[in-house]
Amino acid sequence: MILALSMNPSWDKTASIARFQLDAPNRIQAERIDVGGKGVNVARVAHELGEEAELIGFDYADEPMKTAMAREGIPYRLFPLNGDMRMNLKLRETDTGRTIEINERGVAVTEEEIKALLHGLLEAAKTGAWYVLTGSLPPGAPPDTYRRFCAAIQAWGCSVALDCDGEALREGILAKPALIKPNIQEFCDLTGVSPQDTRAVLDACRRLCFRGVGRVCLTWGGGGAWLVSATGAWACGAAKIEARGTQGGGDTMLAALLIALSRGMSDPEALRFASAAAAATVMRPGTLLCRRCDMEALLPELTVGALE
Repeated sequence: MILALSMNPSWDKTASIARFQLDAPNRIQAERIDVGGKGVNVARVAHELGEEAELIGFDYADEPMKTAMAREGIPYRLFPLNGDMRMNLKLRETDTGRTIEINERGVAVTEEEIKALLHGLLEAAKTGAWYVLTGSLPPGAPPDTYRRFCAAIQAWGCSVALDCDGEALREGILAKPALIKPNIQEFCDLTGVSPQDTRAVLDACRRLCFRGVGRVCLTWGGGGAWLVSATGAWACGAAKIEARGTQGGGDTMLAALLIALSRGMSDPEALRFASAAAAATVMRPGTLLCRRCDMEALLPELTVGALE
């Protein structure tokens, strides 16, 4: 069971243009709008891969989250906020493949609304379940929000996976979550190590594990992924695919990794499974996420080796 938190979801509008021009009209070639956000992506991937999942978070005017989750058959536990859901715009240049992202901040929340959400999280607590605390915090939520949530959830016997950056990540690891999933830049910002010094990166991962973080899943973009714990460290190379999308690969990696671990796979097996799922998302255009058939086709070509 995966329970994904979505505190600051969005409308994701993806538009294609030939090349972005400053101070000139830019003609859109194609566009689509979806309900999105990191927690939403995690719930969708878990649902696609056959795992029981529930989305917990905030909803807005006209209930866009409720409508989207009901349409997709994903259970939800949503708390209303006054205001409209934010819009995130992604402009993809078809000539260059580059993406320009323009993200709104979202509706501000109060301490009372944060407490109501935490109460809802704890009501949903199930022994053996994985909670996913992921994505940006909405305006009004203090940087220690995920740390507070993590500590409360783990007290109920559930495991927490944390995927955020900056001060929210720095605070969150103090609660010793069972897993964190930063990308390499977020990890280096946290630890101060250089991404070029892979030995220092590995040592920093292990130090976090020795201090109580259960596992560190570190994504290297096109360079594959690592999974490090206090008892072992593993690397999986990147699949040889044509990347067509830039969004959702990390969220897919996290969801698939938790599914694999909950099904009793070993760490190297889980890393391979998750890497195939992430690649299956990246090979799809725009903000579309992985399909199980694509993931299963990619699995045979991926290999995992121990890091020394």
